[in-house]
This record gives sequence, structure tokens and C-alpha cells, in this order.
Amino acid sequence: MASPRKHSQKQDRRAAIVFCTVVAVLLLALALLLGWFFFLRSTGEDAQTAPSPSPTVAAAVRAVDTPVPEPTATPFSPRTVTIRAVGDVMMHEAQLDAAARPGEGYDFSPQYADIAPSLMAADYTIANLETTVGLYSDQPYSGFPMFNAPPELLTALREAGVEFVTMANNHILDRFYDGMLLTMDNVEAAGLAYGGVNRSKEEQLEPNIVEVGGVKLGMLCYTDYTNGLEKRSDPQARESGVNYIEDADFAAEVQKLREAGADAVIAYMHWGREYRREANDEQRAVTDRLLAAGVDVILGSHPHVVQPAGMREVTLADGTKHEALVAYSLGNFNSAMTDEYTDSGIILEFTLVEQEEGGFKVEDAGFVPTYCWEVDGVFTTIPALPYYDEAPEGMSDAQHQRLRKSVDDVTALMGGRLTVLET
Repeated sequence: MASPRKHSQKQDRRAAIVFCTVVAVLLLALALLLGWFFFLRSTGEDAQTAPSPSPTVAAAVRAVDTPVPEPTATPFSPRTVTIRAVGDVMMHEAQLDAAARPGEGYDFSPQYADIAPSLMAADYTIANLETTVGLYSDQPYSGFPMFNAPPELLTALREAGVEFVTMANNHILDRFYDGMLLTMDNVEAAGLAYGGVNRSKEEQLEPNIVEVGGVKLGMLCYTDYTNGLEKRSDPQARESGVNYIEDADFAAEVQKLREAGADAVIAYMHWGREYRREANDEQRAVTDRLLAAGVDVILGSHPHVVQPAGMREVTLADGTKHEALVAYSLGNFNSAMTDEYTDSGIILEFTLVEQEEGGFKVEDAGFVPTYCWEVDGVFTTIPALPYYDEAPEGMSDAQHQRLRKSVDDVTALMGGRLTVLET
């Protein structure tokens, strides 16, 4: 049997071992806890001090993460301008007498009252003013052969819808160079734009551009001759006052207009043989030069009768195709002429349409047949088609037959190349 003392010492050793074990376990646990604490702390500090991504990187991340919608293309909305053009505005003695208001001046509005709605049916209207305007020296107003009209004519034209006149024609020097300058003053005072005449060489060299509804139109106006009156006028009339076809460099002029911002170029030529219903070789040759220069529309006057009109396509020097509208003669617009074909004319209409690939194209070309007749002493211009079946009040049967024939003649002359318009 063991002694009690030995038994007690053994128990003490066991208790010491247990105690040491417990302490070791506690120390290990404490070490683990402290290690975990410092690990978490260091991770938090790293997160707080880590650099933020740059805006470029952030944007790139967002671009990758967020799909960007495709941009919506803006539909092409072309600029357009519709133009109407008429032929010769004459001033015969009978027209002066009909407009005279003794003691009150002149009133030409009845000559244009019935045609005014047709002139106003466009964005811009062009005419050939074939007379000087304003009293010159001691010479009275007069008709053929030396035309000179009172300023009231311009007022009537402006109120009827005309906005631009070409003055490059064979009668612009009927009151010589000073009379031409006076005409220019009166045209400007009436609020009309114009072309074909100049006060100086510097003015002649300036590109003539008018803007209509945001579209810039380059205007070229020339005449074949001035009845020899340049020889009796100030030398400046021939040097720079009037634009003559024989002096023209159309290619250079068109280039100048384009460089000045012209979207389209319109040429108004005073040319051809009087009373001939077909263009002559000279007109065709000048037309070829104008087309080669890139002109978009060619208008003509002087024959006092209508000549053919239609679209022409040419190949330009750079190889591109170019289509233009050519009207060799628009005929008389308002006059006292009564010979066959001289009492009728056309209002030419066309629309210039901007193209998405650049440039403008002539579209919707057509014409209104017009007829000028004497009623109560007044030579008044009317749209002919509305009266084809039933004559206007006051028109004789003989005159009505002439109106009908004028419509048939001009329609046949055009040969279906342009649309016939009623008003």
C-alpha cells in the first residue's frame, strides 16, 4: 500500500501539468486573436489609402459596363427656292397714254393687276426691263424707238410681284449713259434688285448675288448690243456701264460667283433675232459656253416671241454631268405689240433644290402661257389658260380666238418638255 505522501506529490504534478496546459491554450488563443486584429486593421488601411482610378479609366470602365446608344442621324432637309421669270416689259406710246392720269402722274397697275397673283406665286420673280426710267434733260417720256418711262412703272412692277430686273438690253442707253444711271437710281428707289449695268469698273467686277430664303443666287446679265447708242454715250457706257456678251468670260464669272458663295447661277441673256421662234446659231453657241461654265439656268429675251425651252445635260471639264434649264426667249410680257406671237409670252417657273451630295438641281420646270390684250385702252397681261374655254369679260370673239391660238402655239413649241401651268 502506497504511502499517503507519495500520492499527494503525484496529484500535485498532475495539477501543475493541467495548469500549464490551460495557460498555453489561453496564450495561443490570445496570440491568434491579436494576429487577426492586426490583419483586419492593415487590410482596412490599405483600402483607405489605395489610389482612386483616374477619370479616364473610370470613364472607360463605365463605357464597357454601360452600352452607349448609337447616334441618331439628322434627316437631310434640303433648301429650296421657286423662281418665276418673265420676258420683255416694254413701254410703247399706247401704254404711256393708258397709264397717264392728268395732273396726278401715271398708274400702270391695271396693266399687271390680273397677272399679279401669278407673279407672286413664287419665292422670287425676275423680268427684263426694256426701257429707261425717269425724265432725262428736257426730253419727255416716250415709246418706240427711244423708250423712256416714268418711275410709276417700277412701282407697279414691284407691287405686282417683280423683285429683280435685268437691264442689259438694247434699249438701256435710249437716254444715253446719264439716262442709264438715272434708271439705276429709280430702280433702287423702287426696291428692285437688278443686274447687267454698273456705275463703275469696280462695280462691274463685283459678284452679283441675291439671297432668297437662305439660298444665294448668282446673277449674270448680258446683252448682245445697245443699238449703237454706246457710240453716242459717255465712253464709260461701253467700257464698264453695260455688260456685253462679246466681252464676257463666263467661266471666270461663274467661278467668281461660286467663290463668293453662290449656291446656283442664273444667266439672263438679251440675244437672238427679233420675231424668230427658233434660237439661232449665235444663241446656241453662247448657250454652250454658259453650260460649260456650269450655269444652272439660262433665260433669254429680245426676240419678242417665245422660243423653245427645256433641260440640257452636259459634261463639265472635270467629267461630272451637269443638267441645266435653257429658255431661249420668254417672249413679250407686257407691250402694245399686236402682231402674231408678239401678244403672248410665258412665265417660266422652276425650283432649285439642294442635293444631299452637294450643289443644287433644277426641278419642276414649267410655264404659264400669258396673253396681253387691249381692254378699254389698257394693254393688260392675263394668264391665258383660265380663259381658254370662256373669254374674259370685254374680250371679242376674234381676240378670244387669238388667245386660244397663242396657247396652242406655245404648247406645241415646247413639245412637252416642260409642264404646262394654269396660273
